[in-house]
Amino acid sequence: MDSTAELRVLRIARALGDPTRFLIYKHIIDAGEIRCGDISLDSPVRASTVSHHLKVLSGAGLVCSRREGQGVYYKALPSCLDGYLRYMRDFERKGSIQQSSHAR
Repeated sequence: MDSTAELRVLRIARALGDPTRFLIYKHIIDAGEIRCGDISLDSPVRASTVSHHLKVLSGAGLVCSRREGQGVYYKALPSCLDGYLRYMRDFERKGSIQQSSHAR
C-alpha cells in the first residue's frame, strides 16, 4: 500500500485508540446523527473535550458535520471505516501468509 493509505490508516487507528473518542464515535453511530451539545450531555467529559475529540474524529475522516442554526450535527462516514477494515484485513492476510511460509 502507498504511504498515503498508511497515513490514513494510522490516523484512524489513533483516533479510535482513545477510549473516550471510541465511545463518542460509537455514540454517533448508534444515534445516526447527533448534535454536538447532545453528545456532551450524554458524556461524562466536558463540552470542550468532546469538541476536541470530534475534531480528531473529523480529521481522521470518520465523521462529518453540518451546521443547522446554532447547532452542529455529526454523523459517521462508514466508507472511511470500511477502507480501514479492508486495509487491516489485507494486512492480516499478508501476516498469515508470512507465518505459514516461516512454519515450513
